[in-house]
Amino acid sequence: MPSTIEVSGVSHRYGRLPALRGVDLRVDPHEVVCMVGPSGCGKSTLLRLISGLETLQDGAIAIGGAVVATPGRSLPPERRSVGMMFQDFALFPHLTVAGNIGFGLRHRPRAERDRKVAELLELVALKGYGDSYPHMLSGGQQQRVALARAMARDPAVLLLDEPFSALDEQLRRSVREEVVQIIKATGIATVVVTHDPDEALEIGQRVVVMSEGLVVQDDTPLALYHNPASSFVAQLFGELNRFEAQVTDGRLDTPFGRFDVPALPHGGAIEVACRVEDVTLLPPDGINGGGHAAIPATVRRTSFMGNSTRVCLSLPAPGRDGSVEIHARVPGYVPMPPGAAVAATIAPDRLLLFPKAARA
Repeated sequence: MPSTIEVSGVSHRYGRLPALRGVDLRVDPHEVVCMVGPSGCGKSTLLRLISGLETLQDGAIAIGGAVVATPGRSLPPERRSVGMMFQDFALFPHLTVAGNIGFGLRHRPRAERDRKVAELLELVALKGYGDSYPHMLSGGQQQRVALARAMARDPAVLLLDEPFSALDEQLRRSVREEVVQIIKATGIATVVVTHDPDEALEIGQRVVVMSEGLVVQDDTPLALYHNPASSFVAQLFGELNRFEAQVTDGRLDTPFGRFDVPALPHGGAIEVACRVEDVTLLPPDGINGGGHAAIPATVRRTSFMGNSTRVCLSLPAPGRDGSVEIHARVPGYVPMPPGAAVAATIAPDRLLLFPKAARA
């Protein structure tokens, strides 16, 4: 039966190196939560602690309301009702597909084991492949066998550690869509660790961003993208233009013009950022964009990206001589020769403002 994962105040160290620092996390049934962050941020360590592969040092972990780990008391992995799926699939090459899926069911009666394996083969769309061996399958099929094996013991929760990283780019998207749909149909509370921010946004109903052992934001994909809690989170999920500014009498001078910021204190140092796709380009005589000023700009260079064109622009530096480099991304192919004159603008609500001390 699907259960809730509850992590409370978990800290962990490897020698003197802190891997986790007071992490809290809750994942309910029917939720797929993605954990993302740079290498060494603690996401895989947290997964290993939940599964029981690491011994808990501080805090508590509960599954389905039952505490499975506290300092000095830890249920072994086989007693935690946790399904675990690794990035390298870890299939046994000498066993058939049916043998791999049923490996954890060897203590059950043969008829019951065969019935469960047949159910899982149908669930992951591999009916008829039970007698095949792993080397006879495609990468996507091996992925689904690994998922079926993780689910064979009817786990209360499911933990996936970089489950799609071994697949090539073309296969990855289609396979993860299949796998996530299967997981959602079961209702099992699931945590997916990934290093790919785009993947986290695509498959996570919630995304947990980690940095240096801390959860720096836990939110929906939409909120993470449009309302990041820090500059670190913002740049994790896409290319940014970034520049510094100071608040003067409730106003902020930026390369895109002056914006009212009455809620910010006078003299405060602010990091201003905006996503490249939020920059709007207009003809050189464009005087406004959605009701706010457009700034004259000069095209430095362009790069065709297939479904978009990346444009490097030179804008006047606010309050001083010289210029600043700004990037924009516009849909499709847009021919813009170097030296072309345009106008650039951005909606005020698309500016991301961070106190400089708030960087993660």
